[in-house]
Amino acid sequence: MKSLPMNKDRYSRRSFLKALGASPAFLPLLNAEKAVGAGPTGVPKRFFALAFGNGVRPNFYPAGNDFSAPFGKSIAPLEPFKAKMIMPIGLDYKHILDDGYKYDGHFTYCATLTGTREKKSESRRATAASIDQMISDDISKRVQLKSPMLTLGIRSTGDGCSISWRSAGVQNPATQQAMPVFTKLFSGDVPTAPMGGAPMIDLTLRRRKSVLDFVSKELTAFQTRLGTEDRIKIEQHTVSLRDLEKRLVTPVTGGGGGANCGKPMIAGTSAELNGRAMFDIVAMSFRCDLNRVATIAISDDGGGDGTSFPWVGSGGDFHAVAHASNDAQMTNICNWFMTNLANLARQLEETQEAGGTALDNSVLVTFSNMDEGNSHFNGKIPVVMLGSCGGYFKTNQVIRAPKEAHNKLLTSICNAMDLPVAGIGAPQYAGVLPGLARV
Repeated sequence: MKSLPMNKDRYSRRSFLKALGASPAFLPLLNAEKAVGAGPTGVPKRFFALAFGNGVRPNFYPAGNDFSAPFGKSIAPLEPFKAKMIMPIGLDYKHILDDGYKYDGHFTYCATLTGTREKKSESRRATAASIDQMISDDISKRVQLKSPMLTLGIRSTGDGCSISWRSAGVQNPATQQAMPVFTKLFSGDVPTAPMGGAPMIDLTLRRRKSVLDFVSKELTAFQTRLGTEDRIKIEQHTVSLRDLEKRLVTPVTGGGGGANCGKPMIAGTSAELNGRAMFDIVAMSFRCDLNRVATIAISDDGGGDGTSFPWVGSGGDFHAVAHASNDAQMTNICNWFMTNLANLARQLEETQEAGGTALDNSVLVTFSNMDEGNSHFNGKIPVVMLGSCGGYFKTNQVIRAPKEAHNKLLTSICNAMDLPVAGIGAPQYAGVLPGLARV
C-alpha cells in the first residue's frame, strides 16, 4: 500500500484515491468534489439498459394514462419510483416491421440499442454500433474510467446475440458471471486462466481476504477528517461492498483445514444469486464512477434454450412458458426482473449527489425482444425508464406513442447523455421521442 501524500492535500479525496493505487473503487462519489469529465453540475450522468426475452403479459402496463392506480404484479417492485418513472407505450422495432418481418421477435436483440438490423429474415446482425458503445466512446474522450462500459448477461448465451455492438457486425460479448467482474473492478485484474480454462479468482480472494482489509487503516484515517454526511456515505458503501463480496465467495465445507480453509465457491453458479450480484455491481460501479454505461441482458433472445426460473415458481422452459401465455408464471418472472431493477434504482436513489441523487443523474431503461411471447410481434415493446438523467427527462408520466420507432427513444437517450445526435439508424427514423424531454 502506498503512503498517503505528506502535504496539505494529505486528506483530500483525490489524493486518497490516488494513494489507494490499484483499488480506487472503495469510495463513492463525494459531494464536495466535481467528478472528472462530468457536466456543469459536476456530477456524471449514467446510462443503464436492461433487456429480457419473451416479452410481457398485459398486466405489465398501467391501467390509465398516469401512475395513479397501483401497479400490477409484473412491475409492482417499481411502485416506490413512480415519481421518477416514465413509461413510453407503443414503441416498435419499426425498421424491422417496415422491412416486412412482423413476427421476428426472437431476432431483435441486435436492434435493441442500435436501431438497425440487416434486411434479412431472422437476422441477428446489427449494421451499426449500439448507443452504449457510442456514449461510452464519447465519455472516454473526456475522462479515463477504470471500466468504461459493462456488458453483462444472465443466461443470455444460447443461440442469440448481444445487445451491445462495437460496430456493424461486431458484438460486445456479455460477461455471464459476476465474480470476474467484481474482481476486475474492485481488486485488480483477473489473472489469465491456464490452457483456456475458466478465469482464476484473484489472489486476495483465494486467500479469503476481503479487498477492504487492505485499505482499512487508510480508510479509517481518512474518515476522521470528513464531515458527518461523507463519513456515513463511506460507511454505507463499504458495508454494501463487503456484503456483496461475502455473497460471491463462500467457503466450501469438507476436506482438510475446516470451513475457513476451503476453496472459494462462486455463488454465480446460481442464476438467481448471480443475477442479483450483477445488478449490485452495476450500482457500485456507478456510485464509484468506475463506469457510466452498463447493460444487462437476461435470457437469450433465440427461444428455447432451457432457461427457467424455479425460484419464482416457474420450472419450465421460459420460451415455452411464454408461448403458453401462462399469466402467473410470466408475471412472476417479470416481477423478478423488475425486483432487480428496483434494487439498482434504490441503491442509486440512496446515493446523494449535487442536484439530487445518483438515480436523478441516471437513466435506467428496459427493453424486450417482443411484445408478448405467444405472438413474436416486433411492436409495442415494453419500455420502462427510471431517472431524469440530470433533469433532461420529464418523469412521472405515461407517454402513449403507438407505432413510433424506438429509434427515437435511442436518440433521446444519446442527447440526454450529452451526445448530440440527430437520429439513430436509418434517416426516416430520425428525431427524438415527443414529450420525453423536459424542454
